[in-house]
Amino acid sequence: MPWHSLRELTVQALLPMAMESLPLRDCLVAFAAGHLSLTDKSYQLPALEARCKALSSLSRSVNTASNEIGHHEANAAACLTFVICDVGVDAGEAWVNHLQAAQHIITTAKAVSSTGKVLEGPDAFKTSSEGEWILRNFAYHDIIGGMTTRKRPLLGATYLNDIADVVDSYVGVATDLLILAADIGRIEDETQTKQDAAPQEVQKSIANFHKRCADLQHQLQAWECQEGTATELAAVAYAYRSAILIVLYRLVRSRLRSGYFSSVSDVRSDARASRSIQDKIESHVEEILNHVAKVPLGATPESPLLFPLFIAGGEASRPAHMAALRSRLKHTLEQRRFLNIATALEVLEELWRRRGREDPELDWTDVLDEHGKQLLLT
Repeated sequence: MPWHSLRELTVQALLPMAMESLPLRDCLVAFAAGHLSLTDKSYQLPALEARCKALSSLSRSVNTASNEIGHHEANAAACLTFVICDVGVDAGEAWVNHLQAAQHIITTAKAVSSTGKVLEGPDAFKTSSEGEWILRNFAYHDIIGGMTTRKRPLLGATYLNDIADVVDSYVGVATDLLILAADIGRIEDETQTKQDAAPQEVQKSIANFHKRCADLQHQLQAWECQEGTATELAAVAYAYRSAILIVLYRLVRSRLRSGYFSSVSDVRSDARASRSIQDKIESHVEEILNHVAKVPLGATPESPLLFPLFIAGGEASRPAHMAALRSRLKHTLEQRRFLNIATALEVLEELWRRRGREDPELDWTDVLDEHGKQLLLT
């Protein structure tokens, strides 16, 4: 499928639902007005009015009982529209609440299959193409959000297993990679060791961590686009693969710096491991830049590149890499005008400046924490 069809997929998914759902229609109008207000101040008051109307409309709809799965699909789509509006237009953190609201709608939904079987949760949404699109939309924001807020995804990712083999309107052919990315949060949570843990328990946890990281690394490295995938879509997918690998390596590096492996290694082996991890990270920064360069400026597939660009920027140490990332992010900001792109660029600029002058080990998470921000890179 050619890349220009991605926009058509988004329109096809949302507009039919909006024609049947006043709350979703109101949310789309609020988003459009809000986006216009970023460049035309005369829209600020109409945008505020539209947002208030959309919130009231959605609240009434969510509190209206219905056995129709289409009702729940439209409400979830409206919540996700607010997520985009919250991060791109308002630059606030209400997106967390709207994402949790979408999660609740998805997990509590019920539908009856063509065979008469009662389906619940994500399975209920799989009874229609619109519902499957909503699940992929939710997963994109949930999983990418988890990697920057350092929390496990709200719904995991197993529900994507049988609906990932499509060209999605957000990440193209990279939905499979989101399934793998969701494992990073689980690995981090499930391999933590308690301070009073017995030596045998600590070693078991470390061995589990090693195995799961190695398995995930192998799956990511082995992942490939299907033959015939458009160049731009493949470039986006491979940029995502490198970014997810960097997030995985960052977890390993964090454990090394914390002394997690001290009971089974020595200083010299930890130093060698740290150098190896850093070399891998730097190679994938280069890979991301190479892949991003294959996506034409202004092309539709450029829209999901904020995540890999930011992750690469957080590890960039060469002036040429920083300049290339800065240039692409500035162009993306000019094209889309979303405030989370501006925030991402501001965080990177501060990181690069302070890392060069104050603390070479300063991390983008430190900058976000200092400013009390939760950045969603979608």
